[in-house]
Amino acid sequence: MALKDRRFMVDEEMLELVVGYAGLQPGDAVLEVGAGSGNLTEKIAEKVRVTAIEKEPDLIPILRRKFDGDDRVTLLQGDALTVEYPLYNKIVSNLPYSISRKLLERLIVEGFELAVLVVQREFAEKVAAPPSSGNYRMVSALAQSTCEVEVLDEIRPQAFKPQPRVSSSVLRLRQRWRPPPDYLGFLRRLFSLKNKKMRNILDDVPEGYGQMRPAEMQAEDLICLYQRL
Repeated sequence: MALKDRRFMVDEEMLELVVGYAGLQPGDAVLEVGAGSGNLTEKIAEKVRVTAIEKEPDLIPILRRKFDGDDRVTLLQGDALTVEYPLYNKIVSNLPYSISRKLLERLIVEGFELAVLVVQREFAEKVAAPPSSGNYRMVSALAQSTCEVEVLDEIRPQAFKPQPRVSSSVLRLRQRWRPPPDYLGFLRRLFSLKNKKMRNILDDVPEGYGQMRPAEMQAEDLICLYQRL
């Protein structure tokens, strides 16, 4: 992802609001993905320790100068999709739009207590979309079957620099269940044929699930089916 594709949150009120939604307490350890110019990092560090991951080499010197000598901030250069994560219990991030889905999948499998994520509004709507709606897809099912999902606020483009062409949303997730990695493969298989009946997708369908379609299944039904296979 090129640096020109990044947008940094600069609105002080929104930065405070995002951090406030995480309910940070002494003892919390925060993971931030996409530290950028460090504006959100700085607000988090006023309250707790934070490990800030940044992939873009051009931003690392800026972050190092900004947080030189601050033992509340650990900078980690690398790709958030592949780098090894430190210990943490909460996530507060202004996510790069282009990796939001893949990153959310990884974060759910890695596990967390609570995540407050700034994402593209369209993506937030997909994550929160109910079954049988046009936006309900694999990422919706994954998030809703593992987390309590809340879309809290819309953030206008003016809160960022440079301004994106779309609005963003604040998404808060409280994880209830940390799934094994193969749960993602299970959901991908189902949602690749999401409008077909389950008896036409799986070879050995447990009783009571044959007529169901993935696009219509509630989160609890998906978990039950996965656990019975």
